[in-house]
Amino acid sequence: MGRKPNVAARERILKEAEHVLHLKGYGAACMEEIAEACKTTKANVFHHYGSKAELALAVLDYKIEEFRSRRVAPLCTQDAPEQAVAQMFQDAAKLFGGNGCKAGCFMGNIALEMSDQSEAFRNRVGRFFAEWTAGMTACLERRKAAGYFDADLDARAAAEAIASLYEGAIMLARTQRDPTIFRRVGAVARSILETHKAANRRRQRHGT
Repeated sequence: MGRKPNVAARERILKEAEHVLHLKGYGAACMEEIAEACKTTKANVFHHYGSKAELALAVLDYKIEEFRSRRVAPLCTQDAPEQAVAQMFQDAAKLFGGNGCKAGCFMGNIALEMSDQSEAFRNRVGRFFAEWTAGMTACLERRKAAGYFDADLDARAAAEAIASLYEGAIMLARTQRDPTIFRRVGAVARSILETHKAANRRRQRHGT
């Protein structure tokens, strides 16, 4: 029988590799840097992951599983999804404002760098964003079914728009070093849902 994999060592490599890949990008990152970050040898990293591509894909899988385990579906966190959207952008402003609006979104960075270079990378990142928007869509549909939103709300389009605004705000904030972008873009993201709140539509019909 072969030796059992060292789960703790593999997870440590994944975490450190994520950090290096996030800061450097896939093309510029090297296994020597990742090994140094792990306080181990490059040979040991290769023992667990046979190539940089294999390691990077494992990091993407790790991030997807982390996403699932934490149930990152911000619209499900409370009964008022538009407030959850606003909070998501406020949290981003605090996070990216704290680091000088550097590094950006790990998944977004990989998507921009590798989607046209590798189908394996494109599929992994595509799965992440598909699951994120599907989770938001399901939450919006549930609130629509409960009468919170009117029947005109296109839940999938709204979820995709919110995700796109979020990722776009990260890119703008990163290039302009301006965390206040999240406040402005977040207000637009919230308005997508506010305009479809059934209570607002009722008030408009009655002129109140």
